[in-house]
Amino acid sequence: MKNRVLVIKMNLLPWYNELNDELEINHPAFPVPVKTKILMFGEYSIVAINRVETRLRQVRQQSDEKTSKP
Repeated sequence: MKNRVLVIKMNLLPWYNELNDELEINHPAFPVPVKTKILMFGEYSIVAINRVETRLRQVRQQSDEKTSKP
């Protein structure tokens, strides 16, 4: 399975929390269309963030089928 990457062509540095290495998407000033895309994308890790774009990699989740085989 390929890694899915979401590229957002926007400066999201004002909402980047370096201590937690995450975006503060619940901040009132966070752009709503971007928040919607991120929430639809699912759990992610930040690959790169700069003043031009932000790249998020989707975190793979193991399916229950693989872990519950006899």
